[in-house]
Amino acid sequence: MDTTGSINNEDYNIESIEQEDDGDYSEERELVNDSCSTKVLDPSEEPRDRYCLVYILFYLFGITSLVSWNFIITANDYWMYKFRDVTPSNLTFYVRKTQFQAEFTSYLNVGTAIPNLIFLMLNSFYGHLVSVKARLQGSLLVVTLCFLITTAFVQVDTDEWQNTFFIITMVTVVVMTAASAIFIGSLVGVASKFSKEYMGAVMSGQSLGGIIAAIAQIISLAFKISPLHSALIYFIMADIILVISAVSYVLMNKIDFFSYHILRGSGVATNRHRDASMLIILKKIWVYAFSIFAVFGISICVYPAVTVLVESHPVTTGTDWNNIFFVPVVNYLIFNCGDYSGRLASAFLLRPTNQWVIASLSVLRVVGVPLLMLCNAQPRQHLPVLFPWDYQYITIMIVFAFTNGYLTNIIMINSTRVVEIHEREKASSVIATMLSVGLTAGAAVGMLLVRLL
Repeated sequence: MDTTGSINNEDYNIESIEQEDDGDYSEERELVNDSCSTKVLDPSEEPRDRYCLVYILFYLFGITSLVSWNFIITANDYWMYKFRDVTPSNLTFYVRKTQFQAEFTSYLNVGTAIPNLIFLMLNSFYGHLVSVKARLQGSLLVVTLCFLITTAFVQVDTDEWQNTFFIITMVTVVVMTAASAIFIGSLVGVASKFSKEYMGAVMSGQSLGGIIAAIAQIISLAFKISPLHSALIYFIMADIILVISAVSYVLMNKIDFFSYHILRGSGVATNRHRDASMLIILKKIWVYAFSIFAVFGISICVYPAVTVLVESHPVTTGTDWNNIFFVPVVNYLIFNCGDYSGRLASAFLLRPTNQWVIASLSVLRVVGVPLLMLCNAQPRQHLPVLFPWDYQYITIMIVFAFTNGYLTNIIMINSTRVVEIHEREKASSVIATMLSVGLTAGAAVGMLLVRLL
Protein backbone atom coordinates (compact mmCIF):
# COMPACT_ATOMS: atom_id res chain seq x y z
CA MET A 1 0.00 0.00 0.00
CA ASP A 2 1.44 3.32 -1.02
CA THR A 3 1.35 6.50 1.01
CA THR A 4 -2.00 7.55 -0.49
CA GLY A 5 -3.66 4.30 0.46
CA SER A 6 -4.74 3.54 -3.13
CA ILE A 7 -4.50 0.07 -4.61
CA ASN A 8 -3.01 -0.91 -7.93
CA ASN A 9 -2.77 -4.67 -8.41
CA GLU A 10 0.30 -4.43 -10.63
CA ASP A 11 2.23 -2.72 -7.84
CA TYR A 12 1.81 -5.54 -5.34
CA ASN A 13 3.21 -9.00 -4.73
CA ILE A 14 0.58 -11.04 -2.93
CA GLU A 15 2.01 -14.06 -1.18
CA SER A 16 -1.15 -15.87 -0.12
CA ILE A 17 -4.90 -15.73 0.31
CA GLU A 18 -7.20 -18.62 1.06
CA GLN A 19 -10.74 -18.23 -0.25
CA GLU A 20 -13.89 -20.25 0.46
CA ASP A 21 -16.30 -21.06 -2.41
CA ASP A 22 -19.00 -18.75 -1.07
CA GLY A 23 -16.73 -15.76 -1.41
CA ASP A 24 -15.98 -15.37 2.31
CA TYR A 25 -12.47 -15.68 3.60
CA SER A 26 -11.95 -18.03 6.55
CA GLU A 27 -8.23 -17.45 6.66
CA GLU A 28 -6.29 -14.90 4.70
CA ARG A 29 -3.01 -13.18 5.17
CA GLU A 30 -1.69 -10.80 2.57
CA LEU A 31 1.88 -9.69 2.41
CA VAL A 32 1.93 -6.40 0.53
CA ASN A 33 5.24 -5.14 -0.79
CA ASP A 34 5.96 -1.98 -2.75
CA SER A 35 8.73 0.53 -2.99
CA CYS A 36 7.30 2.57 -0.11
CA SER A 37 6.19 0.15 2.59
CA THR A 38 5.49 -3.38 3.73
CA LYS A 39 2.21 -4.07 5.50
CA VAL A 40 0.37 -7.20 6.62
CA LEU A 41 -3.42 -7.17 6.15
CA ASP A 42 -5.17 -9.57 8.48
CA PRO A 43 -8.95 -10.22 8.27
CA SER A 44 -9.20 -9.83 12.03
CA GLU A 45 -8.03 -6.26 11.55
CA GLU A 46 -10.32 -5.44 8.61
CA PRO A 47 -10.79 -1.66 8.37
CA ARG A 48 -14.22 -0.27 9.17
CA ASP A 49 -16.23 2.10 7.05
CA ARG A 50 -16.07 4.94 9.56
CA TYR A 51 -19.13 7.18 9.51
CA CYS A 52 -20.33 5.15 6.48
CA LEU A 53 -18.18 7.45 4.40
CA VAL A 54 -17.48 4.97 1.59
CA TYR A 55 -21.17 4.02 1.51
CA ILE A 56 -22.13 7.69 1.16
CA LEU A 57 -19.55 8.18 -1.58
CA PHE A 58 -20.93 5.18 -3.49
CA TYR A 59 -24.31 6.87 -3.25
CA LEU A 60 -22.77 10.05 -4.66
CA PHE A 61 -21.11 8.18 -7.51
CA GLY A 62 -24.42 6.47 -8.27
CA ILE A 63 -25.98 9.93 -8.60
CA THR A 64 -23.08 11.10 -10.76
CA SER A 65 -23.17 8.07 -13.06
CA LEU A 66 -26.41 9.29 -14.63
CA VAL A 67 -26.17 13.00 -13.94
CA SER A 68 -25.66 13.91 -17.61
CA TRP A 69 -28.67 11.83 -18.67
CA ASN A 70 -30.90 13.01 -15.83
CA PHE A 71 -30.19 16.70 -16.22
CA ILE A 72 -30.35 16.73 -20.02
CA ILE A 73 -33.52 14.67 -20.33
CA THR A 74 -35.28 16.56 -17.53
CA ALA A 75 -34.62 20.00 -19.07
CA ASN A 76 -37.66 19.57 -21.31
CA ASP A 77 -38.71 23.23 -21.11
CA TYR A 78 -35.28 24.33 -22.32
CA TRP A 79 -35.23 21.95 -25.29
CA MET A 80 -38.78 22.93 -26.23
CA TYR A 81 -37.63 26.56 -26.30
CA LYS A 82 -34.46 25.84 -28.29
CA PHE A 83 -36.39 23.86 -30.92
CA ARG A 84 -39.54 25.99 -31.04
CA ASP A 85 -40.96 27.32 -34.30
CA VAL A 86 -39.20 30.69 -34.58
CA THR A 87 -41.22 31.66 -37.67
CA PRO A 88 -44.84 30.62 -36.97
CA SER A 89 -47.11 30.76 -39.98
CA ASN A 90 -49.92 32.25 -37.97
CA LEU A 91 -50.49 33.66 -34.54
CA THR A 92 -53.08 31.23 -33.25
CA PHE A 93 -53.56 30.61 -29.55
CA TYR A 94 -52.51 26.96 -29.83
CA VAL A 95 -49.12 26.28 -31.38
CA ARG A 96 -48.42 22.67 -32.29
CA LYS A 97 -45.08 21.08 -31.48
CA THR A 98 -42.43 21.22 -34.19
CA GLN A 99 -40.92 17.98 -35.45
CA PHE A 100 -37.80 18.60 -33.36
CA GLN A 101 -39.92 19.23 -30.26
CA ALA A 102 -42.01 16.10 -30.75
CA GLU A 103 -39.12 13.77 -31.59
CA PHE A 104 -36.14 15.24 -29.73
CA THR A 105 -36.54 12.92 -26.74
CA SER A 106 -36.70 9.88 -29.02
CA TYR A 107 -33.51 10.94 -30.79
CA LEU A 108 -31.93 11.58 -27.41
CA ASN A 109 -32.82 8.04 -26.31
CA VAL A 110 -31.13 6.56 -29.37
CA GLY A 111 -28.17 8.92 -29.08
CA THR A 112 -27.54 7.70 -25.55
CA ALA A 113 -28.49 4.04 -25.88
CA ILE A 114 -26.16 3.08 -28.74
CA PRO A 115 -22.87 4.56 -27.41
CA ASN A 116 -23.82 3.37 -23.93
CA LEU A 117 -24.08 -0.19 -25.22
CA ILE A 118 -20.88 -0.04 -27.29
CA PHE A 119 -18.71 1.37 -24.53
CA LEU A 120 -20.14 -0.88 -21.83
CA MET A 121 -19.19 -3.83 -24.00
CA LEU A 122 -15.72 -2.39 -24.60
CA ASN A 123 -15.35 -1.87 -20.86
CA SER A 124 -16.43 -5.46 -20.19
CA PHE A 125 -13.95 -7.02 -22.62
CA TYR A 126 -11.02 -4.60 -22.52
CA GLY A 127 -11.48 -2.58 -19.33
CA HIS A 128 -8.91 -4.70 -17.51
CA LEU A 129 -6.22 -3.22 -19.76
CA VAL A 130 -6.70 0.16 -18.07
CA SER A 131 -6.64 0.68 -14.32
CA VAL A 132 -9.96 1.31 -12.58
CA LYS A 133 -8.64 4.58 -11.23
CA ALA A 134 -7.78 5.85 -14.71
CA ARG A 135 -11.15 4.76 -16.10
CA LEU A 136 -13.17 6.40 -13.35
CA GLN A 137 -11.20 9.65 -13.21
CA GLY A 138 -10.80 9.95 -16.99
CA SER A 139 -14.47 9.34 -17.74
CA LEU A 140 -15.55 11.83 -15.08
CA LEU A 141 -13.29 14.47 -16.62
CA VAL A 142 -14.78 13.91 -20.10
CA VAL A 143 -18.36 14.09 -18.82
CA THR A 144 -17.59 17.30 -16.92
CA LEU A 145 -16.01 18.99 -19.95
CA CYS A 146 -18.89 17.99 -22.23
CA PHE A 147 -21.48 19.21 -19.76
CA LEU A 148 -19.65 22.53 -19.50
CA ILE A 149 -20.04 22.83 -23.28
CA THR A 150 -23.76 22.05 -22.95
CA THR A 151 -24.04 24.72 -20.26
CA ALA A 152 -22.24 27.29 -22.43
CA PHE A 153 -24.69 26.77 -25.30
CA VAL A 154 -27.53 27.96 -23.08
CA GLN A 155 -26.31 31.50 -23.63
CA VAL A 156 -25.85 31.10 -27.39
CA ASP A 157 -28.65 32.16 -29.75
CA THR A 158 -29.29 29.12 -31.94
CA ASP A 159 -32.60 30.16 -33.49
CA GLU A 160 -31.10 30.61 -36.97
CA TRP A 161 -29.23 27.30 -36.97
CA GLN A 162 -31.39 24.82 -35.08
CA ASN A 163 -30.30 21.92 -37.30
CA THR A 164 -26.64 22.56 -36.55
CA PHE A 165 -27.36 23.01 -32.84
CA PHE A 166 -29.24 19.71 -32.86
CA ILE A 167 -26.23 17.94 -34.40
CA ILE A 168 -23.79 19.54 -31.93
CA THR A 169 -26.06 18.58 -29.03
CA MET A 170 -26.31 14.97 -30.19
CA VAL A 171 -22.52 14.69 -30.69
CA THR A 172 -21.95 16.08 -27.19
CA VAL A 173 -24.52 13.67 -25.78
CA VAL A 174 -22.86 10.71 -27.53
CA VAL A 175 -19.43 11.60 -26.10
CA MET A 176 -20.88 12.13 -22.61
CA THR A 177 -22.75 8.84 -22.81
CA ALA A 178 -19.64 6.94 -23.88
CA ALA A 179 -17.70 8.35 -20.93
CA SER A 180 -20.61 7.71 -18.56
CA ALA A 181 -20.79 4.09 -19.75
CA ILE A 182 -17.15 3.55 -18.85
CA PHE A 183 -17.76 5.19 -15.49
CA ILE A 184 -20.86 3.07 -14.76
CA GLY A 185 -19.26 -0.17 -15.91
CA SER A 186 -16.19 0.44 -13.75
CA LEU A 187 -18.27 1.63 -10.80
CA VAL A 188 -20.51 -1.45 -10.61
CA GLY A 189 -17.42 -3.62 -10.95
CA VAL A 190 -15.87 -1.90 -7.95
CA ALA A 191 -19.13 -2.03 -5.96
CA SER A 192 -19.43 -5.79 -6.57
CA LYS A 193 -16.31 -6.31 -4.42
CA PHE A 194 -18.12 -4.94 -1.38
CA SER A 195 -21.14 -6.25 0.50
CA LYS A 196 -24.55 -6.02 -1.19
CA GLU A 197 -25.39 -2.74 0.59
CA TYR A 198 -22.76 -0.93 -1.47
CA MET A 199 -24.16 -2.15 -4.77
CA GLY A 200 -27.56 -1.06 -3.47
CA ALA A 201 -26.10 2.38 -2.72
CA VAL A 202 -24.89 2.75 -6.31
CA MET A 203 -28.23 1.68 -7.79
CA SER A 204 -30.28 3.79 -5.37
CA GLY A 205 -27.98 6.73 -6.02
CA GLN A 206 -28.77 6.52 -9.73
CA SER A 207 -32.47 6.87 -8.95
CA LEU A 208 -31.88 9.61 -6.38
CA GLY A 209 -30.00 11.52 -9.07
CA GLY A 210 -33.19 11.60 -11.12
CA ILE A 211 -35.09 13.03 -8.14
CA ILE A 212 -32.44 15.71 -7.59
CA ALA A 213 -32.56 16.65 -11.28
CA ALA A 214 -36.36 16.86 -11.25
CA ILE A 215 -36.47 18.96 -8.07
CA ALA A 216 -33.78 21.28 -9.40
CA GLN A 217 -35.77 21.71 -12.61
CA ILE A 218 -39.01 22.44 -10.73
CA ILE A 219 -37.30 25.00 -8.48
CA SER A 220 -35.73 26.75 -11.46
CA LEU A 221 -39.12 26.85 -13.21
CA ALA A 222 -40.84 28.13 -10.07
CA PHE A 223 -38.95 31.41 -10.39
CA LYS A 224 -40.85 31.91 -13.66
CA ILE A 225 -37.78 33.24 -15.37
CA SER A 226 -36.98 32.58 -19.02
CA PRO A 227 -36.24 28.99 -20.11
CA LEU A 228 -32.67 30.06 -20.86
CA HIS A 229 -31.95 31.50 -17.41
CA SER A 230 -33.72 28.56 -15.81
CA ALA A 231 -31.61 26.09 -17.79
CA LEU A 232 -28.41 27.97 -16.98
CA ILE A 233 -29.03 27.66 -13.23
CA TYR A 234 -30.11 24.05 -13.70
CA PHE A 235 -27.07 22.94 -15.70
CA ILE A 236 -24.66 24.71 -13.35
CA MET A 237 -26.04 22.47 -10.56
CA ALA A 238 -25.04 19.43 -12.62
CA ASP A 239 -21.57 20.88 -13.19
CA ILE A 240 -21.13 21.31 -9.44
CA ILE A 241 -22.16 17.68 -8.77
CA LEU A 242 -19.65 16.43 -11.34
CA VAL A 243 -16.78 18.45 -9.88
CA ILE A 244 -17.60 17.34 -6.32
CA SER A 245 -17.64 13.70 -7.46
CA ALA A 246 -14.28 14.00 -9.19
CA VAL A 247 -12.70 15.41 -6.02
CA SER A 248 -14.46 12.81 -3.84
CA TYR A 249 -13.10 9.90 -5.85
CA VAL A 250 -9.55 11.14 -5.34
CA LEU A 251 -10.19 11.32 -1.60
CA MET A 252 -11.86 7.89 -1.46
CA ASN A 253 -8.69 6.22 -2.71
CA LYS A 254 -7.03 7.35 0.53
CA ILE A 255 -9.56 5.49 2.72
CA ASP A 256 -8.20 2.19 4.07
CA PHE A 257 -11.62 0.47 4.00
CA PHE A 258 -11.96 1.14 0.28
CA SER A 259 -8.39 0.05 -0.52
CA TYR A 260 -8.71 -3.13 1.56
CA HIS A 261 -11.83 -4.35 -0.28
CA ILE A 262 -10.51 -3.47 -3.71
CA LEU A 263 -7.52 -5.75 -3.04
CA ARG A 264 -9.54 -8.43 -1.21
CA GLY A 265 -12.07 -8.75 -4.02
CA SER A 266 -9.55 -8.92 -6.81
CA GLY A 267 -9.02 -12.21 -8.55
CA VAL A 268 -5.40 -11.40 -9.38
CA ALA A 269 -4.69 -11.08 -5.69
CA THR A 270 -5.05 -14.80 -5.00
CA ASN A 271 -2.48 -17.54 -5.17
CA ARG A 272 -5.25 -19.79 -6.53
CA HIS A 273 -6.08 -17.30 -9.25
CA ARG A 274 -8.43 -18.53 -11.96
CA ASP A 275 -9.45 -16.46 -14.95
CA ALA A 276 -13.09 -15.46 -14.75
CA SER A 277 -14.43 -17.33 -17.77
CA MET A 278 -17.11 -15.30 -19.53
CA LEU A 279 -18.86 -18.45 -20.73
CA ILE A 280 -19.08 -19.87 -17.20
CA ILE A 281 -20.36 -16.56 -15.87
CA LEU A 282 -23.02 -16.33 -18.57
CA LYS A 283 -24.26 -19.83 -17.72
CA LYS A 284 -24.75 -18.71 -14.13
CA ILE A 285 -26.40 -15.33 -14.72
CA TRP A 286 -28.11 -15.48 -18.13
CA VAL A 287 -31.59 -15.42 -16.60
CA TYR A 288 -30.70 -12.29 -14.63
CA ALA A 289 -29.17 -10.80 -17.79
CA PHE A 290 -32.42 -11.41 -19.67
CA SER A 291 -34.41 -9.95 -16.78
CA ILE A 292 -32.47 -6.67 -16.70
CA PHE A 293 -32.80 -6.47 -20.48
CA ALA A 294 -36.57 -6.85 -20.19
CA VAL A 295 -36.92 -4.33 -17.35
CA PHE A 296 -35.07 -1.52 -19.11
CA GLY A 297 -36.18 -2.38 -22.64
CA ILE A 298 -39.81 -2.09 -21.54
CA SER A 299 -39.20 1.07 -19.51
CA ILE A 300 -37.24 3.03 -22.09
CA CYS A 301 -39.61 2.32 -24.98
CA VAL A 302 -42.19 4.61 -23.36
CA TYR A 303 -40.19 6.60 -20.80
CA PRO A 304 -39.49 9.34 -21.57
CA ALA A 305 -40.14 9.29 -25.35
CA VAL A 306 -43.91 8.77 -24.99
CA THR A 307 -44.49 9.98 -21.44
CA VAL A 308 -42.86 13.37 -22.08
CA LEU A 309 -45.65 14.01 -24.61
CA VAL A 310 -48.45 13.37 -22.10
CA GLU A 311 -50.34 16.56 -21.30
CA SER A 312 -52.54 17.43 -18.36
CA HIS A 313 -56.31 17.10 -18.75
CA PRO A 314 -57.78 19.92 -20.87
CA VAL A 315 -59.67 21.30 -17.86
CA THR A 316 -56.34 22.65 -16.54
CA THR A 317 -55.60 24.58 -19.75
CA GLY A 318 -53.99 27.93 -19.07
CA THR A 319 -52.89 27.12 -15.52
CA ASP A 320 -49.30 26.93 -14.26
CA TRP A 321 -49.87 23.24 -13.54
CA ASN A 322 -50.59 22.61 -17.22
CA ASN A 323 -48.14 25.03 -18.78
CA ILE A 324 -45.14 24.73 -16.45
CA PHE A 325 -45.19 22.01 -13.82
CA PHE A 326 -47.09 19.01 -15.21
CA VAL A 327 -44.24 17.42 -17.21
CA PRO A 328 -41.40 17.98 -14.69
CA VAL A 329 -43.54 16.94 -11.71
CA VAL A 330 -45.31 13.88 -13.13
CA ASN A 331 -42.95 12.67 -15.84
CA TYR A 332 -39.72 13.17 -13.92
CA LEU A 333 -40.23 13.77 -10.20
CA ILE A 334 -43.01 11.25 -9.62
CA PHE A 335 -41.39 8.65 -11.86
CA ASN A 336 -38.01 8.96 -10.14
CA CYS A 337 -39.62 8.96 -6.68
CA GLY A 338 -41.45 5.76 -7.59
CA ASP A 339 -38.27 4.23 -8.96
CA TYR A 340 -36.29 5.26 -5.87
CA SER A 341 -38.99 3.88 -3.56
CA GLY A 342 -38.76 0.55 -5.35
CA ARG A 343 -35.01 0.42 -4.91
CA LEU A 344 -35.27 1.27 -1.22
CA ALA A 345 -37.99 -1.35 -0.69
CA SER A 346 -35.85 -4.04 -2.31
CA ALA A 347 -33.12 -3.38 0.26
CA PHE A 348 -35.49 -4.40 3.06
CA LEU A 349 -37.28 -7.16 1.19
CA LEU A 350 -34.92 -8.89 -1.22
CA ARG A 351 -37.69 -11.04 -2.65
CA PRO A 352 -38.33 -12.91 -4.83
CA THR A 353 -35.05 -14.81 -4.99
CA ASN A 354 -36.09 -17.35 -7.62
CA GLN A 355 -34.57 -16.20 -10.89
CA TRP A 356 -37.46 -17.48 -13.00
CA VAL A 357 -40.01 -15.57 -10.93
CA ILE A 358 -37.89 -12.43 -11.32
CA ALA A 359 -37.75 -12.96 -15.10
CA SER A 360 -41.53 -13.46 -15.28
CA LEU A 361 -42.23 -10.29 -13.30
CA SER A 362 -39.81 -8.37 -15.53
CA VAL A 363 -41.68 -9.41 -18.67
CA LEU A 364 -45.10 -8.70 -17.12
CA ARG A 365 -44.19 -5.01 -16.92
CA VAL A 366 -44.94 -4.82 -20.65
CA VAL A 367 -48.56 -4.23 -19.64
CA GLY A 368 -47.55 -0.70 -18.68
CA VAL A 369 -46.59 0.18 -22.28
CA PRO A 370 -50.09 0.26 -23.84
CA LEU A 371 -51.52 1.79 -20.67
CA LEU A 372 -49.15 4.76 -20.90
CA MET A 373 -49.70 5.10 -24.64
CA LEU A 374 -53.44 5.39 -24.03
CA CYS A 375 -52.91 8.35 -21.72
CA ASN A 376 -53.21 11.92 -23.05
CA ALA A 377 -49.98 12.00 -25.10
CA GLN A 378 -50.04 14.69 -27.79
CA PRO A 379 -49.84 15.00 -30.74
CA ARG A 380 -51.53 11.76 -31.79
CA GLN A 381 -53.28 10.58 -34.94
CA HIS A 382 -54.03 6.90 -34.53
CA LEU A 383 -54.76 5.77 -30.96
CA PRO A 384 -57.65 6.97 -28.78
CA VAL A 385 -57.13 8.52 -25.34
CA LEU A 386 -58.64 6.12 -22.79
CA PHE A 387 -57.00 7.66 -19.68
CA PRO A 388 -57.38 11.46 -20.02
CA TRP A 389 -57.35 12.33 -16.32
CA ASP A 390 -54.17 13.24 -14.47
CA TYR A 391 -54.79 10.83 -11.58
CA GLN A 392 -55.06 7.90 -14.00
CA TYR A 393 -51.75 8.75 -15.63
CA ILE A 394 -50.04 9.34 -12.27
CA THR A 395 -51.27 5.99 -10.90
CA ILE A 396 -49.98 4.08 -13.93
CA MET A 397 -46.68 5.98 -13.76
CA ILE A 398 -46.12 5.20 -10.06
CA VAL A 399 -46.67 1.45 -10.51
CA PHE A 400 -44.50 1.40 -13.64
CA ALA A 401 -41.70 3.29 -11.89
CA PHE A 402 -41.83 1.32 -8.62
CA THR A 403 -41.54 -2.04 -10.40
CA ASN A 404 -38.64 -0.69 -12.48
CA GLY A 405 -36.65 0.28 -9.39
CA TYR A 406 -37.58 -2.77 -7.32
CA LEU A 407 -36.66 -5.33 -9.97
CA THR A 408 -33.48 -3.47 -10.97
CA ASN A 409 -32.02 -3.69 -7.48
CA ILE A 410 -33.02 -7.33 -7.01
CA ILE A 411 -31.41 -8.30 -10.31
CA MET A 412 -28.21 -6.32 -9.74
CA ILE A 413 -27.69 -7.67 -6.22
CA ASN A 414 -28.67 -11.30 -6.81
CA SER A 415 -26.71 -11.63 -10.04
CA THR A 416 -23.42 -11.00 -8.22
CA ARG A 417 -24.30 -13.44 -5.43
CA VAL A 418 -24.55 -16.51 -7.69
CA VAL A 419 -20.94 -16.25 -8.86
CA GLU A 420 -17.66 -16.59 -7.02
CA ILE A 421 -15.95 -13.50 -5.70
CA HIS A 422 -13.31 -13.36 -8.44
CA GLU A 423 -16.12 -13.49 -11.03
CA ARG A 424 -18.20 -10.66 -9.60
CA GLU A 425 -16.62 -7.79 -11.50
CA LYS A 426 -17.16 -9.45 -14.87
CA ALA A 427 -20.65 -10.59 -13.85
CA SER A 428 -21.68 -7.06 -12.91
CA SER A 429 -20.23 -5.80 -16.21
CA VAL A 430 -22.31 -8.35 -18.12
CA ILE A 431 -25.47 -7.25 -16.32
CA ALA A 432 -24.66 -3.59 -16.98
CA THR A 433 -24.10 -4.41 -20.65
CA MET A 434 -27.42 -6.26 -20.94
CA LEU A 435 -29.10 -3.31 -19.23
CA SER A 436 -27.67 -1.16 -22.01
CA VAL A 437 -28.86 -3.61 -24.66
CA GLY A 438 -32.33 -3.18 -23.19
CA LEU A 439 -31.96 0.60 -23.35
CA THR A 440 -30.90 0.42 -27.00
CA ALA A 441 -33.73 -1.88 -28.03
CA GLY A 442 -36.24 0.14 -26.03
CA ALA A 443 -35.06 3.42 -27.55
CA ALA A 444 -35.49 2.04 -31.07
CA VAL A 445 -38.98 0.79 -30.24
CA GLY A 446 -39.76 4.11 -28.56
CA MET A 447 -39.24 6.02 -31.81
CA LEU A 448 -41.79 3.74 -33.45
CA LEU A 449 -44.29 4.06 -30.60
CA VAL A 450 -44.21 7.88 -30.83
CA ARG A 451 -45.26 7.62 -34.48
CA LEU A 452 -48.00 5.09 -33.61
CA LEU A 453 -49.75 7.45 -31.19
